[in-house]
Amino acid sequence: MRVGRVLAALLAAALALPASAFAHGDPTAHYLETDSLLTSYASPPEVAVELQLRGVLDAAAARRYPIKVVLFADENDTGGEREPLDQTQYYAGVVGSQLRPLKAPVLIVTPDRLGVAGTQPRAARGLELPQGDDGNALARAAMVAVRRLAADGGHTLPEYIPPAKNNPFGILDNARRDTHTANGPWLTAAVAAVSLLLGALLVVLYRRSPAVRRV
Repeated sequence: MRVGRVLAALLAAALALPASAFAHGDPTAHYLETDSLLTSYASPPEVAVELQLRGVLDAAAARRYPIKVVLFADENDTGGEREPLDQTQYYAGVVGSQLRPLKAPVLIVTPDRLGVAGTQPRAARGLELPQGDDGNALARAAMVAVRRLAADGGHTLPEYIPPAKNNPFGILDNARRDTHTANGPWLTAAVAAVSLLLGALLVVLYRRSPAVRRV
């Protein structure tokens, strides 16, 4: 099957890359170039909770406040590296520096720390920490923080925000709608799945690369 061969080729190419190939760019930043939310792979929030968070992010973006959010539950989200968890504010700065120009902050949420970089670098002070270390707790803390940051930045969000629509195609939705071939939707879905896998792989390989560790 042609789709299967495409998937196999993409995965093989990704696995063949050395970790040093990612030394010149943080994969978290690369991911955030195409999505406003990088959720936890180790402890993902429930779909309903994630859609609530995405709804908040969509509402903020509609008010010209396109904040970006990262959820890290533990080392399994960072390839075994402790820096994003122990020095979250510093790491937020690293990610933010690679996403310039920013129109709104980058927010990183971990069980014990929050980091904010970009247009409101000192805004992490006073933000509420998650009430747990699971994905749902991280996502809920992110929603509270986004509302607080948006208000402080002059973009107050409405009290009620509907959850985002569950769109499994994400940024590839336009390509899906424009595809007229019989296997087009399946190929688009397959590419979307591979994109998610490659995103996770990039994070893991980058964190394991000794060339990018802070000295």
